[in-house]
Amino acid sequence: MVRFVVAPVLDYAIYTRAQVEAMSESEKVELILRLQDVVLHLLGMCQGLEMRVKELEARLNLNSQNSSRPPSSDGPAKRVIKNLREKTGRKPGGQAGHPGTTLALVAAPDHIETHSPGHCECGCGLGAAPVIGVERHQIFEIPQPRWVVTEHQVEVKRCPGCGRTCKGALPAGMGPAPTQYGPRTQALLVYLRVNQLLPYERISELCGDLFGCPVSKATIETAEAQVDGALEPFVEKVVEQMTQAQVLHADETGFRVEGKTRWLHVLATEKLTLYQVHDKRGGEAMQARGVLPRFLGTLIHDCWSPYSQYACKHGLCNAHLLRELKFAHEEQGQAWAFELSTLLETLCQVRGARHGEPFSVEAITSFEAMYDNILVRGIPQLPADPPKTGHRGRAKKSKSRNLHERLVSHREEVLRFVHDPNVPFTNNVGEQAVRMAKVQQKISGCMRTQAGAQRFARLRSYVSTLKKHGKNILRYIANAGAGRPWLPCDEAGPG
Repeated sequence: MVRFVVAPVLDYAIYTRAQVEAMSESEKVELILRLQDVVLHLLGMCQGLEMRVKELEARLNLNSQNSSRPPSSDGPAKRVIKNLREKTGRKPGGQAGHPGTTLALVAAPDHIETHSPGHCECGCGLGAAPVIGVERHQIFEIPQPRWVVTEHQVEVKRCPGCGRTCKGALPAGMGPAPTQYGPRTQALLVYLRVNQLLPYERISELCGDLFGCPVSKATIETAEAQVDGALEPFVEKVVEQMTQAQVLHADETGFRVEGKTRWLHVLATEKLTLYQVHDKRGGEAMQARGVLPRFLGTLIHDCWSPYSQYACKHGLCNAHLLRELKFAHEEQGQAWAFELSTLLETLCQVRGARHGEPFSVEAITSFEAMYDNILVRGIPQLPADPPKTGHRGRAKKSKSRNLHERLVSHREEVLRFVHDPNVPFTNNVGEQAVRMAKVQQKISGCMRTQAGAQRFARLRSYVSTLKKHGKNILRYIANAGAGRPWLPCDEAGPG
């Protein structure tokens, strides 16, 4: 007996050997043709399933080393890390010439304790012996934290002339409440919340352990609002300088607000940082900040399409591309991907060794020719696209083909770092700014309100920019709370 299952479009049929032998020639031909249709249909199904299995296996092999996924998504499974960096042969730790940081003896200590020897080993007393030398050893210790309470007594007097009652005036910045926290305390609360990214509950617990008085969430929010209310001149100054910068880094990431996914947009230079929370990820949010529509320098990003609408020059993050090329080579067997990643890494190293000296036109033309040659030779290696599953929309392409096409159409943006020595190889400046916001979400959870999210974005912009300028963050938060926010100098804009 011969048993087979035909395609869903045909009938299910079972034929015995005797039945097949009893068929006429035309019936046998028709049966063979039907079987041929079944075989072709099954071959197509097998091909589609095989490609689907490969796609799912490739998806399982995605990690932080070969894609844009964060390291936290790698999971606890042990894996062999194939780092993109080459070994330098240097030992781990601080290298020769690194300044390092250590405690240094101070000239005028707060307290001095003297330890004199009482007797010599021979038994003689040393009380009257002269001191011929002193070894200095200093201990650095923080004082026992406690509240320093200052009482302001407002005297009330009666005018001897008219009999009117008069009161003294409180110092500027002090409210009418009988008890309140001072500016340094409020600055510390904002510092812990925005710079150390602690949740409200842990800040309250910290204050309870240090000072014996837990601080309420409302108190912390009030301190944040007071500092945030003074930052408008700072934001305006940063926006103005960013529009005039030579290089600007842009990135965006999901940001949970009120239990929903919003978007945190970041614009950054080496000296400036500007955050913005918006409901949208694309062009509407980018227009709202007002920087990119006026920016004429080079914008570094990860090839998110809404950035391409702006008339400025564009440069792509090659760290993203190297991870994608690594995946295409190791998981999909694309030899051209390894060649191109080697070329990009070599160009980066060569450019670094030139210390800002630009390449000649002939050298750039040669680099572009090598780049194009690798991509042309890689076309026959590209895997077949998966079969189209629906009647609407474009057919899906393989990840390798999408990457290949992007590298072809964006050659100028990929090699921007070769054309302009001021353009960095990666978008690390933007990604580092995004990373701290993700840390906040992991430590403290999502933002409860939209107003709180916008307040955090402005405060974090201020703190991040202060840090880039090497300023004392706690001191300048206190200044902003007093209505005197720090403003970056005009020379901080480029780069």
